[in-house]
Amino acid sequence: MFLSKNPNGKYYIYYEKPNGKRTSISTKTKLKNEALKFLTNFENEQKLRAQEKVISISLKNLLFEYLKYSETIHSKNTTLSIKSTVNSLNNYFGEIDFHSIDKNKLSVYLQSRFRNQSPYVSKREKAYLSGIYNWAISNGYATENFCKGIKNFRLPEKQPLYFNQDEFDKLIKSVKSEDLKDIILFAVNSGLRQMELLTLQWNQIDFKNRFLILDNRQHLTKSKKIRAIPLNLTALQVLTDREMNKINSYVFNYNAAPLKQDFMSKKFRKLVKAAKINPELNFHSLRHTFATWLIQKGASIYEVSKLLGHSDLRITEIYTHLQPEDLRNSIDLLNTK
Repeated sequence: MFLSKNPNGKYYIYYEKPNGKRTSISTKTKLKNEALKFLTNFENEQKLRAQEKVISISLKNLLFEYLKYSETIHSKNTTLSIKSTVNSLNNYFGEIDFHSIDKNKLSVYLQSRFRNQSPYVSKREKAYLSGIYNWAISNGYATENFCKGIKNFRLPEKQPLYFNQDEFDKLIKSVKSEDLKDIILFAVNSGLRQMELLTLQWNQIDFKNRFLILDNRQHLTKSKKIRAIPLNLTALQVLTDREMNKINSYVFNYNAAPLKQDFMSKKFRKLVKAAKINPELNFHSLRHTFATWLIQKGASIYEVSKLLGHSDLRITEIYTHLQPEDLRNSIDLLNTK
């Protein structure tokens, strides 16, 4: 909704109807201050009309309905994370009507999460809440997404934890199982997320053209976009060797059974401990290693971002801090005698 002066000198309000079509209404004045007053009154009237059409529902029931919807579109892990946010909301607000939560109450809640939990928790919950409000609007439970008016929390920068070459060599030497060695080698040469690896199936591999495709059939990618990943020679060799002895539709197995996420994470921690390297390194560090090594070898941020499947180039920029040599070469240009 906005105000615009027409050629006839009068101000008009342009806005969208519920069906999405844009229309206008005259303020019947050529004076801007009077037109602004008309706009304020018109906005308030529109909000009151919209509220009259909103379906009444308690917060608890709305969140219950949303969780049922979430299970149909989100991955299992995302749904579990959303459930944590739902529980937090229910505990904080208690038995309350959904419409009684305004922008101010929502902002106070998120600030409390920021103080008592962490910036990361509050940012994640704000994103989930925004999704809940969008769903509520489309189902007639709300007319406005209050999250859009709440300032985003600024997160502290964290350097991604990755393997240096020596640490990775020690890790590989500590792995006795060929199944585990294969998935680790493939992870660091493809940059795939853990669940993308564990759910990878043979029909996603194109040996002839040397790429695999993440098509959202076996597992929803984080961006929910289809992406193709080219295979380097190491990754292709891993697949070729495993394809000769495949036992089911999954590319990676352990003792003839599909790998589970919890098992893989726990097993990987034990391998890191056995290798006597940084105990903070985890399976996701293999993805950071993939990106870091590419950047250090000269790959562009844009290329790495595409390979990782990042929705925003800014997400990938954390890896640019791992090129101190470039900065040293630049500052050496100022050497004076």
